[in-house]
Amino acid sequence: MKQTEIVFIALALISNVAKAQQNQLAKTLDNIESTNISIYGVLDGGARYADGLSLSATSSPTASNSTTSGFANGIDRSGRFGFTGKGDLGDGYKALFTLESDVYLNTGSTNPNLGTGKDTSARTTNKIFERQATVGLATPYGQFLLGRQQSAIRDIIDDIDAIGGRFTAFNPNLQYTSLNASALVSSATTYYGAGNPGNDSMMRQDRAVKYIANTGPVTEIVVYSFGGVTGLRQASSSIEGALSYSDDTVILSTAYQELNNINDSLKLSAYTAGGRYSIGDWQFAANYGHNRADRMVNEQIKTNIYSIGTTYAITSSIDLTVGYYNVGRSWTANAKPDASIRRIIGFAEYRLSKKTLLFLELDKNKWGGDVTQFQGASINKASTSGLSVGIDYKI
Repeated sequence: MKQTEIVFIALALISNVAKAQQNQLAKTLDNIESTNISIYGVLDGGARYADGLSLSATSSPTASNSTTSGFANGIDRSGRFGFTGKGDLGDGYKALFTLESDVYLNTGSTNPNLGTGKDTSARTTNKIFERQATVGLATPYGQFLLGRQQSAIRDIIDDIDAIGGRFTAFNPNLQYTSLNASALVSSATTYYGAGNPGNDSMMRQDRAVKYIANTGPVTEIVVYSFGGVTGLRQASSSIEGALSYSDDTVILSTAYQELNNINDSLKLSAYTAGGRYSIGDWQFAANYGHNRADRMVNEQIKTNIYSIGTTYAITSSIDLTVGYYNVGRSWTANAKPDASIRRIIGFAEYRLSKKTLLFLELDKNKWGGDVTQFQGASINKASTSGLSVGIDYKI
C-alpha cells in the first residue's frame, strides 16, 4: 500500500472519529440546553428603631426594657438565595430541583447563629441550603418532591396572612401558626418533627416527601416527613396536608399538620384556615390558626392566632398594608398563667421597578399575662413600638 493511500485512510478514520465526537457533543449540548436553571433570591435590609424591643442575631424583634436601633434583615421579605432547575424528560414529565439558602445582609452569612446573640445550641451551622434542598418529578398527575422543604401550612400562609407574609421574624402567622418561632421548644424532647432540634423552628422538615396536585382552581398538598429514629417508626415524623381554592377574586385555604417528638411520646397538632378577597384596588385577608402541643402526657399548651388585614393600592407603584394580630396561649391544668400578644404591623411600599421597592414599616405591640412566655422577663416593657426603613430587591 502506498504512503499516500495510508495517509488518506488515516485522515478518513480521524474524520469519522471527530464526526462521532461532534455528534455526541451536540447531543450533550442539547441535553444541557433542555435543562432550565434559574438563580433567584431576595435581598432585604434596612435601619430599625424600636422602643421596648431588641434585635437578635436574626434581627427578630424580642421583648426588652430599652430602646434599640440598628441594622435589620428580612423586614419586608426574608433574605434568600437559591437555584432551581427543570429538565424536560418528554411526555409531560420533568425533573425538578431546588437549593435555597438564607442570606443575612448584616454579616453576609447564610447562618443567623453568628456574631452577637448567636445560639450555640443551634444545629443549622452545617446546613448550606437550610431553607430548601429538594429533587423530584413533575408529571401529568402532579409534582413529587423529596428532601428538606417547608411545611404545608407555610406553603399556603402568605396568601391568607393579614400582611401577605411580610416581616417573617415578627409576624405571628409565621412565628406561631407556621411554627417558625413557636416558643414551644425547651429541650430535645419537646422538639417535634425532624427539622432543627437545636432551634425553635418547625416550619421546615428534613427527609420530607411532598405531593402537589392542581385540579383547575384547586391545589392539594400532602407531606410526610420520615423521623429517622431507629426502632421508633413514628418518632420525629410528621404528616401534613393543605387544600386551596384560587381564582381572580378569592383565595380560600386550609392546612393541617401533626408532628411527633423524638421519643414518640409527645405530639403537636397545628392547623389554619382563612382567605383573601380582592375587589378593585383593595385586598382583604383573614385567618385563624391553632396549635396544641403536649408537654407531658397530661399537660398541653394551646395557642390561638387570629389575624385580619387589608392592602390598598394607592397607585400602580404605591401600596399600603396593615394587619392586626391577636395571639392567646393557655396551659391545661393551669400549669402556667395565660399569655397574650396584640400586634399591629403596617407597611408603605414604593416600587421603583418590578424587582426593587422601598418600604416604611411601623409596628405597635402589647404583651399581656404571663411575662415569661412571650416576653422573657418581668422587667421588659409591656407596650412596644418600632419603625423600619429599607430596601427590598428580588434577584
